Amino acid sequence: MTRIDAVDLFLLQVPDFNTARDPVKDTLLVRVRAGQHEGWGECEAAPFVSLAAFLTPESHDTCRPVGASVLGMRLDDPMNIAEISRRVATNSMNVLQAPHVYSGVEMALWDALGKRLGEPVYRLLGYEKAFPKQPYVVAPFAPTPEETYLRTRDVVRAGYRAVKTGWSGFGNGEFTADRDQLAAARDGLGPEGRLFLDAARVWGNNVAAAKSYSHLLDQFGVEWVEEPFDATALGAYAEFSHYHGRKRLAAGENVNSVFQARQLLDVGDIGIIQIDCGRIGGIAAGKEVALYAERRGASFVNHTYTSHLALSASLHSYAGLERQGLCEYPIDHTALSWAICDDHLLMRGDGTIRVPEKPGLGIAIDGKSLQNYLVDLEIKFGSAVLYRTPFL
Repeated sequence: MTRIDAVDLFLLQVPDFNTARDPVKDTLLVRVRAGQHEGWGECEAAPFVSLAAFLTPESHDTCRPVGASVLGMRLDDPMNIAEISRRVATNSMNVLQAPHVYSGVEMALWDALGKRLGEPVYRLLGYEKAFPKQPYVVAPFAPTPEETYLRTRDVVRAGYRAVKTGWSGFGNGEFTADRDQLAAARDGLGPEGRLFLDAARVWGNNVAAAKSYSHLLDQFGVEWVEEPFDATALGAYAEFSHYHGRKRLAAGENVNSVFQARQLLDVGDIGIIQIDCGRIGGIAAGKEVALYAERRGASFVNHTYTSHLALSASLHSYAGLERQGLCEYPIDHTALSWAICDDHLLMRGDGTIRVPEKPGLGIAIDGKSLQNYLVDLEIKFGSAVLYRTPFL
């Protein structure tokens, strides 16, 4: 019988952060130790708040620290992780950051269990085979259309055939400027490339504003528009879905439960659900949404903007679903998120990526590199030390 001996959280931060150079300022890594094995995960949320959710003193029966439901528990098979997830959901129900920090912990549990059993995580989830995924990369609009064209062209020259663009003021009613940016992105990508747009919730719940842009999306072959509205604006999603097309509407990166994801699919009637396993509660929650999307005839896409550890975790959640063939792929080599991993999921000659066929998540952590970003931190509650930065 193997039990969880330790859950260590590491706050990492870029010491000389520059938004022009570093897309990610900080992150929270999780290390789980169980017997002779250790696993790693990553939380996709504000690190200080997530850290607090893991160790906060108990307020009442449903407001307990996440760590209390994990430490000392068995880790012998997937059912043990399911039980831990149920305990966290019950005991930390009113710790509102709990799904975010537990997401990283849950990834680390699967990683450790996979190493213990000598199996990649996707097999532990019940998939017999892992199918390849086509990566799309994020290339936001540059300050000028000319720069946007060059940025997108460089992505294509690197071998990628799918790009998500947007942000940078898009959608605020400057139709000429927005048209020029979309035209530049399409020209850089070429007529055969797949183009997606992230509207970054620019229209709130204003469906009329979104409809006024529908013709631009058609003009430049935008395959789908992501998050045109606030995450909870389900009525707006449903109305725009019926107008613009269900399979051309994506959302979901900000949901933190399976039930919220189902509402976007059922009530919002979107056709593409995007799930971040570092926010929703981990890999098993991601798999549950992926299977639900399959039953609904919808598409499932990961949301990953951090490390390839998080990328691998997300891919394992839907690796065995052949129809779900697209993935968001972080490529920025200057980022903290790239530096912390010793392994990366590199694109193959056929233009796809695959989950590693190694035990666990199949991604090794670069311990030496972590030292360059590790924050020395102590948290006290009265005279009690709740947290001190662990040794790597």
